[in-house]
Amino acid sequence: SSGINAEYGQLANTTNLIFEPMDLAVASPATVSRCGMVYMEPHLLGWEPILHSWLNELPETMTENYREIIKEMFLRYCPCLLNFVRKGGVVENSPTSDANLVKSCMNLMDCQLSSIADPAAIASVTTDQMTNWLECFFLFACTWSLGASLDSKSRKHFDGIFRELMKDGLSLESKRRYKILVMVDAPKKALGCPYPDEGNVFEYRFVNTGNGSWVRWDDDLKGLPAIPADSEFGQIIVPTVNTIRYTALMKMFLDHSKPSLFVGPTGTGKSIYISDYLLNKVDQGKFKPVVINFSAQTTARQTQDIIMGKLDKRRKGVFGPPFGQKMVIYVDDLNMPMLETYGAQPPIELLRQWLDHWQWYDLKDCSSIKLIDTVFIGSMGPAGGGRNHITPRFLRHLNVISINEFDDTTMSTIYNSILSWHLSAKAFPPEFNTLGQSVVNATLQVYKGAIKNLLPTPEKSHYLFNLRDFSRVIQGCCLS
Repeated sequence: SSGINAEYGQLANTTNLIFEPMDLAVASPATVSRCGMVYMEPHLLGWEPILHSWLNELPETMTENYREIIKEMFLRYCPCLLNFVRKGGVVENSPTSDANLVKSCMNLMDCQLSSIADPAAIASVTTDQMTNWLECFFLFACTWSLGASLDSKSRKHFDGIFRELMKDGLSLESKRRYKILVMVDAPKKALGCPYPDEGNVFEYRFVNTGNGSWVRWDDDLKGLPAIPADSEFGQIIVPTVNTIRYTALMKMFLDHSKPSLFVGPTGTGKSIYISDYLLNKVDQGKFKPVVINFSAQTTARQTQDIIMGKLDKRRKGVFGPPFGQKMVIYVDDLNMPMLETYGAQPPIELLRQWLDHWQWYDLKDCSSIKLIDTVFIGSMGPAGGGRNHITPRFLRHLNVISINEFDDTTMSTIYNSILSWHLSAKAFPPEFNTLGQSVVNATLQVYKGAIKNLLPTPEKSHYLFNLRDFSRVIQGCCLS
């Protein structure tokens, strides 16, 4: 309407205005009564339309038969596993939607299928080999999408049910235990290259050579160099199976421009892994990283100014990094910004507008700004204690990966390596070498005891222990 004399502007008969709010939490009864309301639940549309449109966009090397194999894998595994994630009593570090998980699976399929997109590259590959590869590409993608947002305990349950589906179909016991409504029969033919029986499905990656093979992530740990003697305590990264697999996933997402989010409790090394990878491991000629730390006070304007300050004008209204490069925008503590009056987080709405439409608006003259060759990566802790829940409309774009708290073996490996480094760097006599293990085991015992017995109370609300506290004890030992 025109604000001068409060006249109502007439809409043409051919024009409709459709608003799509997430909920009616801040709508007045007057607003509700004046508008035609259509309530649409996401599950009514389902995720299958996304699958059909994605299958049409696959590389030319994916013939009709190959597309059918991929489609059958999605339709066999996804309904049951989605049901398991929603109703099976498992815990996600960050809430996801069904469409988001299936789209994440497709993103990881895209990353793997790019290696066989060139007809010349697969000229000598037989149909049986290709079938094996496609099945295994899906198994890997499914593990790191539908199972990726779960915490450590839930991943063990995911491993059990996933292996059931691969071998004999869903058992009645699992169906009852995890409240799964769909039936999944045994596969028509056995998988050509299933996950190995040893360990769990999160411990392997697929290598598409010959008939295909599964390789343990921790095989890459063998022969890695020791910690340099002149390292600083705060900068040491001890290679573990976590550093190997999360770095590999990060590389896949960045190389194929897939936005991603790493979620995990305080002290699990999210920021360190990502910063170290972006600043020290990627090809700096190809990627240009920008690191942004969100706080409760971050505004949308600050966010836009920081990012626009790093981008070059390619042509009128189009901005991006220097030609031939990709800008990687890494946002740490993504869920920290304060909620405004109506429950939104303005900096996140700005990022959502970028991933929704790939454009912003100039704050001076309102002209449109198109963003190109930029990719998003984020990290955050689970919601609670000053961290807010993020709108699912932003999260739907992201591949969510949980970085869970370490198990005892991993913690022992990390801190043993650090104490051994300290003892050798400071030239302690050889008889001290055996002490490292004892110190770590004792600290681990006290740490677990504190978590179990010293629970936060209203008087002692600071009784929240995480891996940073463990690190400080070891850091104290390293002052010797």
